[in-house]
Amino acid sequence: MKFAHIADVHLGAKPDADKPWGKFRDKEIYDTFTAFIDCLEMEPVDFLFITGDLFDHVPTEEEIYAVDKILFKLKNTNIIYITGEADYLKKDAPLWSYAFMSNVYLLNGDEFNRANKSVALEGERPSYADKIIDCVHFEKFNLDIYGICQFSSENQRNDFDTITIHNQNNINILLVHAGGEKVEPFAWEEVYRLKNFDYVGMGHIHNYQEKPEYKTYYPGSLEPLSIDEQGAHGYIKGYVDKQIMSAKLVPFSHREYTELNFDVDENTVNSKLVSRIVLNCEENSDNIYKINIRRSKKCYEDFDLSEVEKKYKVLEVNGAKGLSVNSNLLMLHNNDNILGQHIRRLNDSSNPYKKDAVEIYSSNMVVALWGVDNLELTMMAADEGAAKYAHRSVISNIKNEIEYLQSQIDKNVEKKEDYRQKSEKYKDMTGEINSTNEKINAINLKIDDVSFRDSQINRIFDLKRLKMVLLFVVPVFVALAIYVMITVAPAYLNQVFKPWLIRVLIVLLMDVVLGYLVYKIYTGTQSHKKVEEHSDNQNKIYEYEKDREKLIYKLSEYEINNEKHKYFLDEIKNLDKKTEEMDRNIKIYKLITDTEGV
Repeated sequence: MKFAHIADVHLGAKPDADKPWGKFRDKEIYDTFTAFIDCLEMEPVDFLFITGDLFDHVPTEEEIYAVDKILFKLKNTNIIYITGEADYLKKDAPLWSYAFMSNVYLLNGDEFNRANKSVALEGERPSYADKIIDCVHFEKFNLDIYGICQFSSENQRNDFDTITIHNQNNINILLVHAGGEKVEPFAWEEVYRLKNFDYVGMGHIHNYQEKPEYKTYYPGSLEPLSIDEQGAHGYIKGYVDKQIMSAKLVPFSHREYTELNFDVDENTVNSKLVSRIVLNCEENSDNIYKINIRRSKKCYEDFDLSEVEKKYKVLEVNGAKGLSVNSNLLMLHNNDNILGQHIRRLNDSSNPYKKDAVEIYSSNMVVALWGVDNLELTMMAADEGAAKYAHRSVISNIKNEIEYLQSQIDKNVEKKEDYRQKSEKYKDMTGEINSTNEKINAINLKIDDVSFRDSQINRIFDLKRLKMVLLFVVPVFVALAIYVMITVAPAYLNQVFKPWLIRVLIVLLMDVVLGYLVYKIYTGTQSHKKVEEHSDNQNKIYEYEKDREKLIYKLSEYEINNEKHKYFLDEIKNLDKKTEEMDRNIKIYKLITDTEGV
């Protein structure tokens, strides 16, 4: 028989709730579960195993009903559900009494509750099912499914010791939510005792795990819930009989959690690091990332990853902050050399950037003098000669950085002018877009009008034909009625009722024949007009549709122009922002180099 196996879906969970994307994650978990059921509806299996923590908490009756409606799509699939420590069967849990519309077998319940009592169940409890280790037997498949529900949020007992297969000739499957320190703890050697089972489906571990030698599998969570749940997530698809068992993970989650490591050294430039990170994140922009920056011993720079954090789903960044120097202590302990004197001159400046200048100069001098990340060394006094040498080196490097930034600003000016010209080439087409949309809507109304009139042609033709038939038939029928009223009594009294009746029937028949002739003549002479009117309407619709297609094509051009116009305007804004930041850095660096020193 074919089966699918899921666990630890945690419907109702809200992972990453403090992040911008967190407000969508609870819905995403539901959507992935619904999509999975839709997939099984298109490619049915005989059984769906749910091994615990379907819900993130003990579910309410409303929550069970919502999931039951989704599972109801699986008309030909038997669904075996055991609870975990999150959705456990506590005493007053609605799961005990809820009557399922779908083919759900909740193990360890008092009975398999059904909303429709008349629907016959394929599975039934055998005599060897008990309160702890439940069992459902399916005669059609020669199958026994054993399962253990959780009755509390913690369960430190080991139920594996008491599990016994009662019929070795059957296909035997075991479903358990286990493997945590406080949730049915066990050792793998104990699972080996269960080797006679044809499949052991587990829950609780949120990452896929397999022990083929034990025929034991964890599907992991359907949608990952934390950074600890990295790698592919989905469901197990399998086949089992007494001779063969196969099971494989089918990736199905909308996104994955991924941890990225980047090694940096003293030569790493912020822009290049950002480019490396973007290149990795761009491979799957839906994923949620944890970024680790691993530094060499001589790398003390701060790295700005705000651009990455805005563009991608970055859960955490480690190692972006570099060396932090206590510039006041550094100045006091180096009061008699160029290091302390230059920090004092920067502090005495009235320049608004002096704080940034002191921090940058101090950090660079610490690295140049000692090259270590021990902050206590910022309290050391540097040798006067070494301080002078380091000062010259730092000032030289900062001047080079100023030249580089200035060259980048010049390039930005050129780029900005290029973008400005292109933005003028692709003008704002919002007015044209609105006007074209109005024209398209007007044509749509015309098409709807002609289509409606065209749909009424047959009805109007039938009404006119009926009117024409009645125009000829009704007067004769009225005359006949008058004749009947006047002559019926005398005919009866004079005993000429039969000849009178024959005359009436002949006239009535002639009236019917007349109506039929009028019907045929009108149909034969007027139907071509109906066809012509249909044809005229179809031609009008065709012409309108051609005009609409031209307008849609124009609208597409306008929208492309508009997008390009907006793109270049945005690029200009970005360049202005980058230029402003570089100009700020130049002012800080110039304060360091222009302040009186060696």
